Amino acid sequence: MPGLIEAASAILSASERRLEAVSSNVSNVSTAGYKRQISFADLISSSRTDAIGNLRMKVRPDLSQGKLSDTSNPLDLAIGGDGFFQVRSGTELFYSRSGQFRLAEDGRVVTAQGFALQQAGGGDLILDRAGVEILTNGTVLDGDRPIARIGVFMPSNRNAIEGLDGSTFRLTGDVEEVAEPQLRQGMIEASNVSMGDEMVTMMTALRQAESGARLVQTYDDLLGRAITAFGQNG
Repeated sequence: MPGLIEAASAILSASERRLEAVSSNVSNVSTAGYKRQISFADLISSSRTDAIGNLRMKVRPDLSQGKLSDTSNPLDLAIGGDGFFQVRSGTELFYSRSGQFRLAEDGRVVTAQGFALQQAGGGDLILDRAGVEILTNGTVLDGDRPIARIGVFMPSNRNAIEGLDGSTFRLTGDVEEVAEPQLRQGMIEASNVSMGDEMVTMMTALRQAESGARLVQTYDDLLGRAITAFGQNG
């Protein structure tokens, strides 16, 4: 009977993680560059008996392309296809699909959180004015003069992408510059969340929680019968 409690605990925990992912997705449906969080089961034991008690829910980002929309803001950028912008906060480097940038007082191109956009090869992108032209390969033109190139990066292993919040990621392992990026100036990438998909996932998680609760009820019933039987025999 202890196996019933372990199974119920694993089921309820998995359901909770699925609902947490759904909640995050729904709350970020309007966040530019947000990547939908997908929960999946990870069996950490090859033994069928042990696997029930060692079922873990993991979450990974769905990197499918979101819809691109026109903003006409010269510092709004969208990436077509694979890749991430590299941004700096202090001494740490992060990665993002959100291309809503602005010009700070010191000339740095920064995110809404103040993270500095990085050039290809490293270094903050610094501009004298916002009205520059940015080519699809990331080259920044001030008039006819190229002054910088924005880097677009991707890890060699897609499993090395760790989501930190709505649209900010940490890339581990080898990170490579995308050879032929496809940047779109004056556009942003919308969230790739589908409310219909989230409703289906939520209903699945709720049904899963109900099955876990029924297992707990079954355990309680069996335990009560056992106590009654032992009491009568005694």
